[in-house]
Amino acid sequence: MKLNQRGLILSRRFVIFSLGQALLIFLAIFLSIQYYGHEARNQKESAALILTMSRESPGWPSDMASGLQAACDSLGYNLYIEENVNIAGGQLPDVTDKLVQKGVKHIVLINPIYHNELSAMAHRYPRVNFYNNTIGGTLSTDLFNYSVRYYEIRYIAGVLAALHSQTGNIGYIAPFPSPYTRRDLNAFALGVQSVRPEAKVLVRWTEHWVDPEREKEAIYLLRHRGVDVLTYFLASQNTAIEAQRQELDYIDFHQAGFNLPSHCLAAMETDWQRIYTELLRKSSNKQERHLYWQGMLDKVIDLHLARNLSPRETALTLRAKQKIFQGYPVFSGHIEDKNGLIHCREGEVISANSLLNQMDWLVKGVEIIESK
Repeated sequence: MKLNQRGLILSRRFVIFSLGQALLIFLAIFLSIQYYGHEARNQKESAALILTMSRESPGWPSDMASGLQAACDSLGYNLYIEENVNIAGGQLPDVTDKLVQKGVKHIVLINPIYHNELSAMAHRYPRVNFYNNTIGGTLSTDLFNYSVRYYEIRYIAGVLAALHSQTGNIGYIAPFPSPYTRRDLNAFALGVQSVRPEAKVLVRWTEHWVDPEREKEAIYLLRHRGVDVLTYFLASQNTAIEAQRQELDYIDFHQAGFNLPSHCLAAMETDWQRIYTELLRKSSNKQERHLYWQGMLDKVIDLHLARNLSPRETALTLRAKQKIFQGYPVFSGHIEDKNGLIHCREGEVISANSLLNQMDWLVKGVEIIESK
């Protein structure tokens, strides 16, 4: 009888102990769900910017980093910035892996020459949105391809350069010939020729997006050919800084602030915050097209004029700007290339597809300067 009673007591204790354990497990699960579920609900969306140089480098790196940071702040996103990434050296996969492990869903690369590497990473991580800064050539459907219609501003800059030049020789520095570099160069030349048909646009290719020594050499070569006004299409602001140092008048490609340096005739301004805000919002809809090409009518670019321009320079440049705002197609009317081939006739307009992929020619009046 005593043994039966003792067994009954042990049995009850076992049941109570088991119930207690079950209650603790249930409580732990409940609290875990509440805590981690709350964290998941409140976790911010994350984006990342991959740079091949420091974010403080004047030009595209600092402009785009500031714009993307402002866009992320407005949308409530976290932003990670990876600097000095040697993508050509194979660092992109490791950097991307690290970002994806952090939960990053939006990865932005600003250098268009790494299109193939970025496309491979996009295929590897289909749930991550990758943004490729390039318009022209082959576009990957795995990426959100974006750029700016800089050719609109280039046309206006060409008008100003032609008005200001005393020699009629106007310089242009760019990295290498490609659909997008030729497109901007041709637009600039058309702007020049709309004011001074006899003027020449002298071009020097540097072969790199950033190379201070080659850019300095380019300025030397152009000045030797009588250039007294120049502009450029490069990732850094080195050319503008060197032109100012040499007291050569120039039109800046990157925003130079409200008070422009003494030899800066105008500065192209890009609203990267507006561009990235729109891009991040639209990319949440997978049905949206993967090509974003915005311009002056979208209010993402403008040309900020120096205060010390002559009244004629200011008036005619503003008139050219108004033409673009009213829908004037830059690549329209009679356009002839260096070899005498006609690419557009009076009353015609070159198609957007041709502007994107088939700009393999240069306007008549453009001259490439080679080293001696």
